[in-house]
Parts: sequence; C-alpha cells; structure tokens
Amino acid sequence: MGTRMAGGDRREQILRGAMELFAEKGFRGATTREIARHLGISEALMFKYFPSKEALYRAIIQKRTDGSEEMFFPKEAILAKNDRQVFRSIASYLITKNTEDPTFMRLIQYSALEGHELSRIFFETHVMEKTRQLSAYIRQRIKEKAFKPVPPVLAARAFMGMIIQYVQFREIYGMKSSLRFSQKQAVNAFVEMFLNGLNGNPGKNGSTRRKTRSQA
Repeated sequence: MGTRMAGGDRREQILRGAMELFAEKGFRGATTREIARHLGISEALMFKYFPSKEALYRAIIQKRTDGSEEMFFPKEAILAKNDRQVFRSIASYLITKNTEDPTFMRLIQYSALEGHELSRIFFETHVMEKTRQLSAYIRQRIKEKAFKPVPPVLAARAFMGMIIQYVQFREIYGMKSSLRFSQKQAVNAFVEMFLNGLNGNPGKNGSTRRKTRSQA
C-alpha cells in the first residue's frame, strides 16, 4: 500500500503512472491492476479518484489540454501582424510542450494505432482547434496580400506537422545526436523556411535581414 498523501498529489501520481503505462502498452494493453501495482497502491484507492480506465484516460487528455490555447496563440503578435513572431511562438510552444513530456506523445500515437475513440476526440478537438486558429491567421494574411494564395488549412497543418515530426524524430526515435540544434536554432530555421515559401521574400514580415549597399 502506498504512503498517505494529499488528494491532489495522489491524483497527479495516478495520472502520471497511468500515462507511463498507456504510453508503453496502449490503452487496451495496460490494465487498472497493472497501473495500481506500478504505483504501489490498491485498485480500490485508484478507483476512488477514477472510477474506470476510460475516466482515467479522459483525465490525462484533459490535463494535457487545459490552458494550452492561450499559450499556443500569441495575441499581441497577431494584432501587430508580426508573422515571424506568431510562427516562432507557435513553434516554440510545440517543441517545449512535447519535449518536456514526450510520454504523452507516445500515448497518443499508440492510441491512434489502436483506433481508440479518445484519440480521435483529442485530434478532432484539441489538434484541429489549433489548426483552425492558425489557418484563420494565414487566411487573413492571404487576403492582405502578405502571403501567397495557398490552402490555409494545409499550410497550417504543414507548419505544425514539421515541428511535431522534428520532436518525434528526436524524442521518440532517439535521434538527438543527429539533430544537434538548440531550440532557438530549430525554431528560427523552420520559421524562415516556411515564411519564405509563403511570401517569397526573405526580408518581409519582421525579418532582421537588411539590404546590402548593392541592393539598396
């Protein structure tokens, strides 16, 4: 039996332990008995906080997504139409969030392969909401002639996708030694490549590059 701890601390302990096992074995593979044994507590105590494995899984996803919208979308940069700052903020958020806790990324990938309903809900709500936010910004900038006319949703998914794939390559596939870049270097490189493709002008929209005398 585990040691006594405050209710909030115990709940966090259960969420963390369950996430680790779900990421290792999938939702179907990890039983509540295994989760309780992994935590050194009884199933009865675990059910006091989460009445079912489904409720536990939902709580993990809810905890992951709470408060993330404000951190993801930089309102001041959007109002200023500072494209580079908008995309740098988003890239930094995605890298930091998933690097700090790659276990959740493994859990979601495993659940997607299992075809679990909660994985679908996560992507259709949390992920697609972020896609809609970014695509709305891209759509507006296209209307203002700042970006080339491209499908906004595809552009948003392309940007977010390359950031997530970069993190997966490092954190899940064990390729950190092949990608020896600081977060700042990675963010700046991705943002420059992406925006240069959208506007076709490396010096536009907040770039620090200056014209040489021969260009002036």
